[in-house]
Amino acid sequence: MNVSFTLFCSAGRLVHIDFGFILEISPGGNMRFESAHFKLSHEMTQLIDPSGAMKSETWHLFVSLCVKGYLAARRYMDGIINTVLMMLDSGLPCFSRGDPIGNLRKRFHPEMSEREAANYMIRACSDAYNKWTTAGYDLIQYMQQGIEK
Repeated sequence: MNVSFTLFCSAGRLVHIDFGFILEISPGGNMRFESAHFKLSHEMTQLIDPSGAMKSETWHLFVSLCVKGYLAARRYMDGIINTVLMMLDSGLPCFSRGDPIGNLRKRFHPEMSEREAANYMIRACSDAYNKWTTAGYDLIQYMQQGIEK
């Protein structure tokens, strides 16, 4: 089951949250084809950075907000992990394989300083930009299931 939410703030800005790759389960039976840290489709990059060169003011704002969000989430890492731990015995498929709690903790990179974590997120944004595995996975989903991105 793929769950996503689209939110609008009072100023009309859009936030899209896709929980398709939550914890230890992902669409397509965990093929592990998608290697980006988060999904940033070509259409999203066209909106964020029409130049296609990761140099626009909007791109830099996007990266800055991703870094700020990541650093803020890291401050609440223990609370987030404890909240997820309460669902461990829920029977949800995302808890049925691997080490979902350990991997969730690793995604916060608690061993990194704040500066290292900020640089990590900057690299993650650059890596996700027009990632060929994202485009390939979207194409596979469309061809197999008719799912548009």
